[in-house]
Amino acid sequence: MQTTKFLKAFSQLGLVVLVLASLFGCGKSPAASSGSTITIVIPEDPPNFNAMVGDTGYDALVMHMTLLGLTKIDPQGVIYPVLTKELPTQENGGVVINEDGSMDVTWTMREDVTWSDGKPVTAEDVLFTYNAIMDPNTGTWIPGIDLVTGVDKINDYSFVVHYSGIDPSYLTLFGGRQVVIWPAHYCDAAQGFSAWDCGIKPLSSGPYLLQEWVTGDHLTFVRNPKYYEAGKPSIDKVIVRIVPDTSVRETMMRQGDADVLMWATEQVADDLKNDTNVNLSISSASRFVMRLYLNLAAKGSIDPAADPSPFFSDVRVRQAIRMAIDVDTIAGSVWHGFAQPVWTEFFRPPYDGCNIARPKFDPEGAKALLEQAGWIDENGDGIRECKGCMNGQEGQPFEFELLTYSEYGEPLTLTQQLIGEQLKNVGIQTNLNQSQGSVMWADSASGGLEQNGNFEIDLYDDGYAGVDPTAFIVQYYQSDSATPDYGWNVGRYINPEIDALIGNLYTLDESQRKTTFCEIAKILDNDLPQILLFTTLNADAYSTRLSGVESNINVVVTWNVADWTLAK
Repeated sequence: MQTTKFLKAFSQLGLVVLVLASLFGCGKSPAASSGSTITIVIPEDPPNFNAMVGDTGYDALVMHMTLLGLTKIDPQGVIYPVLTKELPTQENGGVVINEDGSMDVTWTMREDVTWSDGKPVTAEDVLFTYNAIMDPNTGTWIPGIDLVTGVDKINDYSFVVHYSGIDPSYLTLFGGRQVVIWPAHYCDAAQGFSAWDCGIKPLSSGPYLLQEWVTGDHLTFVRNPKYYEAGKPSIDKVIVRIVPDTSVRETMMRQGDADVLMWATEQVADDLKNDTNVNLSISSASRFVMRLYLNLAAKGSIDPAADPSPFFSDVRVRQAIRMAIDVDTIAGSVWHGFAQPVWTEFFRPPYDGCNIARPKFDPEGAKALLEQAGWIDENGDGIRECKGCMNGQEGQPFEFELLTYSEYGEPLTLTQQLIGEQLKNVGIQTNLNQSQGSVMWADSASGGLEQNGNFEIDLYDDGYAGVDPTAFIVQYYQSDSATPDYGWNVGRYINPEIDALIGNLYTLDESQRKTTFCEIAKILDNDLPQILLFTTLNADAYSTRLSGVESNINVVVTWNVADWTLAK
């Protein structure tokens, strides 16, 4: 799912935005006008340069070209310092666990990084960013912020973050994929973190400066002469061109009119994989997992105890549905061989050692389980009816809506159809429907289908960013997250044992965390609040004349744009 669900979308300006580097006091790089140039193609404008606002991915693309966080994550999941001199740890004294269970993390910043107007990037900018995020009226939520009780400046280049408890993901609080540091002297705090003008006209601390933004057409970036890494970037100009049509983006890559195609879908990757002008970078691991979200409450309800689903409240039914779906056939026939079967949340290093056995495709076994659960086809019409089933009305046919979102396109539509056919083979009727993602994932006040429980089974892809699945598990499986707008436990899965285990994840003892994740994995495998199917591709296509491009599930393709080089 390539969109955030926690925040309202930013109001995109329908104007031409021109930003000259001279406005930022840095002058114009001579090389930018006459030197090397590459083109990145994407289907739509980024909403802004703040990936915490819209999380379309295109905002992260341009954000990482212009702004830096304290840390980043490489394709293998290794966190490394950017604005900070080193990663704070218990061993180097940067992390202190107090007797009351609270935690203090002290950061020491580099002193050689400046904004593009020449002013230094300091701890004051970190405090400014933190206060903007925490503003009760104009701020937002970021992963890990719930445990933070305050941030104190020590001096111009050091500060301490105070936590009420242990946060194992503390290294990416102000870094990683979505969070960067914003300039205190340039951004207007009164406008608010999600809406300030500097999110459209950023002051750069990164390798590139925004020179021009023509909405619906292109964004032009020139190298930042004040970038702190000597000799980088080596490419003088980057044009991000807006090309809505997939086939046109492909053709531009083939003909050498584009150098990077962000997020190559399975179809595009298959089309381009043998092209002599194009290379394909596929992430070493996958993030997004196609999955079924089963509503354990009745459609329109958010209370699975008082108003349980007539279909899915019985775990035997959930198990039967998983057994009836032929994941290999779907992955092979629709996803061009790139999809890989997945059946547990913990399939990525370093938490992939839980040894959860892969479920078998067994339609006969599925039929037997449905019989045991009281779903029987007595009239011989091919659709089962409730005959002593749990929570259903006697004689009620096993028929429900299978919903997905329309923006993904043909692969997801075909997947939905194949799942419907396979469930029909075991006596379950699905009514296939589609919704816009903005409607499916809106908040409850805006009529969000999931937050209000107005669905039966949803089909789409999601997965955790970065290397720590804790926040994702909390959002999808903790009981508190079943409350509308408090998370994405939209299936209303309530399990006190899971809640207790999640509490055990808040430690810096990695051995304990791995053990706890595996205990959670076993329970989820038995209970099946969600049915995981297969990964979707994370890949980027790039020109053979370009080096250094590496797809990264933990960030986006421009995570290392400063290191890209062109063949001479």
